[in-house]
Amino acid sequence: MNRVEKYLKYAFDAIKDVAIAKDNNTMIKMVEGDVISKVFKGYISSLGANIIQAGIKIAVYFYEAKESGSTGDKRLVTASIHYILQKAEGNENPETSGKLSSRLQEGTNLELLSQQVMDAATALKLAIRTYKND
Repeated sequence: MNRVEKYLKYAFDAIKDVAIAKDNNTMIKMVEGDVISKVFKGYISSLGANIIQAGIKIAVYFYEAKESGSTGDKRLVTASIHYILQKAEGNENPETSGKLSSRLQEGTNLELLSQQVMDAATALKLAIRTYKND
C-alpha cells in the first residue's frame, strides 16, 4: 500500500464528519448533500505548494487563520487533514474540528509531518473528486 492509499479511506470520512464553527456558531462542512464547493480543490492543491515554499508551520498557521468573506473556509482543509492523520494512527474517536497546528509542538519531526500532511492532502483531493462541484 502506498503512502497516499493508507489515508484515502479516512479522507472520505473526513469529508462527511469534519465541521467547524463560523462566526455565528453555525457549523459548516465541505460537502452539502452530495455537492462540494470547488474552492476546496484549490485550497488543498495550494497547501502543498505553501508547505514547500514557506514550511509546514507557516502554511498550517496561515490555513488556520480565521477567514472572513471567502467562499470556503481553509480551516476545513487543515481540520480534515488532522482528522485523517488521527484515524490513520488508530484513533477511533478523532476530533472533527481539531487543529492541525496542535501537531506542531517542539520536538516534532517537521519533515515527517510535512510528508504526512501532503500525503493526506493528496488523499483528500482524490476523495473530493468523487463529489459533484457547485
